[in-house]
Amino acid sequence: MNNKTPQAGIFNENERHMHFLEYVLTSDNIVLIKQAISKALEIEQSEQLTLVVSFGKQAWQKLQSNWTPATLEDFTEIKGKQGHIAAATQADVFFWLQGEDIGDVFDAAMHIHHAMKQIANLTLEQQGFDYHHKKDLIGFEDGTANPKTDELKRAAAVIPKGQPGEGGSLVLSEKWVHDMDKWGEVPVHCQEAIVGRTKIENEELQGDAMPPDSHVSRTDLKVDGVAMKIYRRSAPYGTVQENGLMFLAFACELKRFTSQLESMYGLADDGMIDQLLNYSKAVSGSYWFAPAVEDLQTMLK
Repeated sequence: MNNKTPQAGIFNENERHMHFLEYVLTSDNIVLIKQAISKALEIEQSEQLTLVVSFGKQAWQKLQSNWTPATLEDFTEIKGKQGHIAAATQADVFFWLQGEDIGDVFDAAMHIHHAMKQIANLTLEQQGFDYHHKKDLIGFEDGTANPKTDELKRAAAVIPKGQPGEGGSLVLSEKWVHDMDKWGEVPVHCQEAIVGRTKIENEELQGDAMPPDSHVSRTDLKVDGVAMKIYRRSAPYGTVQENGLMFLAFACELKRFTSQLESMYGLADDGMIDQLLNYSKAVSGSYWFAPAVEDLQTMLK
């Protein structure tokens, strides 16, 4: 067990609305930056409203120069084997709000931005929502492969005791834009082969029915005998003109993310790509560190 406390919002699964805010610092004044972040965090959290704050590697080392999680890196552009690209938009500070009431979530987002705008530029803002009980807009349930118990979720998402950053999490955020017109032209049985699950029953395809280039096949991985489990907390977003998925996931080590992304983009040994890449494009990408509550408090002093 970890002695330090993960930020509570990571494991709060009761959300209906989310708000994503990414900032690049414009000030070098450490005192002012810490004051602004402290002010941004002055939100009354509950089961109905939670906030998780994370930091890019450069920002964390600026604010806490004593140590850095062992595997934390900046997100760099991924160039896939068949021309697919995952954009890199690494920023410095990431706030993730989730709650039951969209008004409360919006008020909290406004509070954060008011505190941050003096010392940082907002580089990404997106609202997310629950779509038909945890489904992605493509019609398949999102996060089905998540660990099933609280213990397994924490094992996948939280840096173990004894390592730098224990009790915290490494984070991957990406904005994916779907081509819903193109996806809608695909017959359901072909959609199921692309995803690797049935659409209605949400059952994983078995045996020869599971294509090796399905999304499930490309992301359900083991490296040196260790399952690369991550804890997904994504949310659909958008309007009738642009929509997709705000992908958000937590892990105990960066390899859990990089191995899956390499497999999806054809950079693994077999060279296959995830067929979902033909229907959705990653237009943003950042890695973050969400420190344990105690480390966050110490850093902000």
